[in-house]
Amino acid sequence: MVAKSFVVAMAADIARSDYAKPTLIRSRSREWLIACRWGPDGEYLSIATAGAILDSRGLAAPDAIAPIHSLFGLLISESETEAASTFLLVRQLPFPVELAGTFFPADGYVRLQQRETISLVGKTRYSHSRGWLDGREVRKDIPDPAPASVEAMAWHIEATRRSWIGEFISGAPLQEKRAIRVAG
Repeated sequence: MVAKSFVVAMAADIARSDYAKPTLIRSRSREWLIACRWGPDGEYLSIATAGAILDSRGLAAPDAIAPIHSLFGLLISESETEAASTFLLVRQLPFPVELAGTFFPADGYVRLQQRETISLVGKTRYSHSRGWLDGREVRKDIPDPAPASVEAMAWHIEATRRSWIGEFISGAPLQEKRAIRVAG
């Protein structure tokens, strides 16, 4: 049974590549992510960047990580037998929603796997303009970016759940709940 509601920290390997040629990797980094799944049927997913991983092992997330930039996805398929859910990332929020951090308009997908632990693989690209409204950063989608724009790139994300004091999982299988109690 897949958890339909959770907030977890994840250690991620992120490869950044060219917007027009996503196979051309330009840089790599290890970052903390905060993944949040919610909605009446678990149909929403946000994935927020939360800072660089300073400990090379990245075994546990720092207590004080917080969302910086948030991607938003809508559930497009789910398989209980594979314990997998696929989310379509969006360039515009489909309804008024308050996301932690700055909304990052993007297209692509995220495949969430829930077996021994929660992991994800995401392929996304984005192009946006950056501005400010009421003292908060705002990013707006640009559908046809200029060549070599610094605000346009693709990301290849691979991430796995790490223990974190801010974690919450609802509807998890029994063995998962026991592991949370021990880790928390």
